[in-house]
Amino acid sequence: MQEVITQILSHVPTWVWAILVFIIVMGVRQSRDQSMSRGRLLILPIVWLAFGFWGVETTFGLHAAPLLAWVAGLAASLALVRRSGWPGGAYAEGKAEAQRYFVPGSWTPMALMLTIFCAKFALGMSLAMNPALAQQTAAAIGFSALFGALSGAFLGRSRNILARGVRPAAGLCEAQA
Repeated sequence: MQEVITQILSHVPTWVWAILVFIIVMGVRQSRDQSMSRGRLLILPIVWLAFGFWGVETTFGLHAAPLLAWVAGLAASLALVRRSGWPGGAYAEGKAEAQRYFVPGSWTPMALMLTIFCAKFALGMSLAMNPALAQQTAAAIGFSALFGALSGAFLGRSRNILARGVRPAAGLCEAQA
């Protein structure tokens, strides 16, 4: 078994491991409290949306079933994250023209990014061993919905953060009470 795993991993391109390192670095950064601009808050969901759609299109083609599954996963996840309020504790800082957003650190973004990486890796390895898998409707729908849902989680997170109001100053709340 160890020889099979070694054989499989030895054929993985170096750039795949570079992406994994990048994801880990980004995940560690997300684990710390940060102050972000609107643009920076939108980068991560845009990247994952584009990567997810590209992955579905290049693997399964522009066919109705995988595209609808991707959209359904995206919409379901977006609605779930919106209702959850994740991430709690985020708020807008400063005036509207120079507004930044405080985002509390969390390991959840790393877990989501690693899930995307592992799912894409598993799909790629499965297709390398069985190319006909790309023509199976169940695989297309399942992986497409998963990639849509994971992308939707990042989009929902950014949406929730951007919708937050400015946090009142600590003394102001006490003075009004």
